Amino acid sequence: MNKRVLLQGALVALTVTAVAWIGYGRGAGNVVAAEAAQTTASSANTVTVGASGSIKVDPDVAYLSLAVETRGAKAADAQQANADKFAGVEKTLYEKFAIDKKDVKTTGFNVQPEYNYTEKDGQVLKGYVAVHSIQVSYRKLDGIGKLFDALTASGANRLDGVQFSTEKSEQYELEALKKAMANADAKAGVLAVSAKRQLGAVLNIVQGDAQSIPVVMNQMAKVAMDSAASFASSSVQSGQIEISANVTVQYAMK
Repeated sequence: MNKRVLLQGALVALTVTAVAWIGYGRGAGNVVAAEAAQTTASSANTVTVGASGSIKVDPDVAYLSLAVETRGAKAADAQQANADKFAGVEKTLYEKFAIDKKDVKTTGFNVQPEYNYTEKDGQVLKGYVAVHSIQVSYRKLDGIGKLFDALTASGANRLDGVQFSTEKSEQYELEALKKAMANADAKAGVLAVSAKRQLGAVLNIVQGDAQSIPVVMNQMAKVAMDSAASFASSSVQSGQIEISANVTVQYAMK
């Protein structure tokens, strides 16, 4: 008899526990559903737009890429010839144009063998080529043509190009960001009106990467050795630089 009572009591306890778990499961489901409904309602009361802004500015610095290229029967001959010519280039940069040494940096120096190929003899050593490449930062933009001419006359026989840029990129980026935000406001306003709603406060802003598009003139002139006179009176136009910024903005809607 006692065993039967104990068994019945255990069954009742299990039944109560099962009912409790079913009730808990239903309650948890209700909480999840409520949270999902709240999230959906919240999303329905916002609008998110992406916008960009850009400005065009005059460059204030030019980066000139040039090189001295020489040849010799031996590696030492090519290197010595290069050093002699490069000394003339340095004199032009530092003495004639008073360019600060921190604005001149070596971008490459190498001495390599040069070969000729014929069907009869195959690959035959012709000699050696020495190349000393530099980049010059120059801020007197109206005098770039004269600088090119002088460098060519003094020994730079390869002028690989010039890139016009600005040293005030952070200042201009702020101006581009202001335009981007103004465009975002305009876009969001149009969307809100179209939805017969009113635009509310800004809830979130994500700034994208700012971009500066320099004016690049690649391979402006590759001047053959002993042909400096043909490059006289150079004329170089800098154009304008475009600086852009991007934002993604989320607004509340009423």
